Amino acid sequence: MDSNDEETVDTVPLVFRLGSRLVTAKRADLLDPRRTIYRLELNQSPFLPLVQSSIMFLCPLVKSLLPEWFLPATVILKTQKDGWEDEFQTEKRAYDILKPIQGTTIPHFFGETVYNGSPTLVLSVIDGTTLFDLARGFSEDEYDALRQSLEIALRAITSYGVDYTDEKLDNFLALDDWGIMIVDLEQVVFDTTKAWEESNNCARVDRLMQEFMGGRKPRQPSFRDCCCPVSTQDRLPGTPST
Repeated sequence: MDSNDEETVDTVPLVFRLGSRLVTAKRADLLDPRRTIYRLELNQSPFLPLVQSSIMFLCPLVKSLLPEWFLPATVILKTQKDGWEDEFQTEKRAYDILKPIQGTTIPHFFGETVYNGSPTLVLSVIDGTTLFDLARGFSEDEYDALRQSLEIALRAITSYGVDYTDEKLDNFLALDDWGIMIVDLEQVVFDTTKAWEESNNCARVDRLMQEFMGGRKPRQPSFRDCCCPVSTQDRLPGTPST
C-alpha cells in the first residue's frame, strides 16, 4: 500500500499484552479499514538485541517458548472480523499446522492477543508486493520465474494437507528474490490428502497466473500492503524450498 493511503490511528491502543510481556508501540497505522489490520512500530529498548542474543546463545529454545520477547521492531495486528469467529480459529490452526514454513511461505505467527477489544493475531510484516499490484508493471520475460515461485509456495502448504481456497491476487506477495508469501489463511481447508498433481492448489497456479496476466494494465493500488503478514530480517535468501 502506498503510504498516502495509510491512516494514522490515534484512537486505538498503543499497547497490548502478549504472553508475559506488555508490549508498547510508538505508532499504529490502520492498513486496511475493511479488515482492521494494523501495523505497529514497537518501542524497543536499545539493550534488547543484546539480551536476546545472549539468551539465544545460552538456550535457543527460549525464542519458541517466549516469542513475545523476540518481536521485531514492527508487527502486524490482524483483528477478528465481526461474525468471523470460525474463520479466526481456522487461521490460528493453519499457522500452527504450517509452523515449519512460517517466515518462508507464510508470515511468522507470534501469538494471540486482545487488541482494541477484539481477538487478534500478532504477525510479522511482509516486505513484498501483491500480485494484484505487481501485474501493473510486469514483464512477460519474468512469467516463468513467477509461476515457478507461486507453484513452490502452493506446493509447500499442500505438503501439510492444506487447501488454499481464497485465491485472490491480493493474497500472494512477491519478494525481492521472487519468493512468494501467502497471507490470509482464514478460509483454508485441512486434511487434504491428494497428490500435488491432483490437488486443487495445483489447478490454482494456472488460474492465478491467468488472472495475473489478464490484469496487466494500470489500476489503483489495492489496500493490501502487508500483512502479514515477513520483515526483511525474517526473509531467507533464495526461493523457499518445499
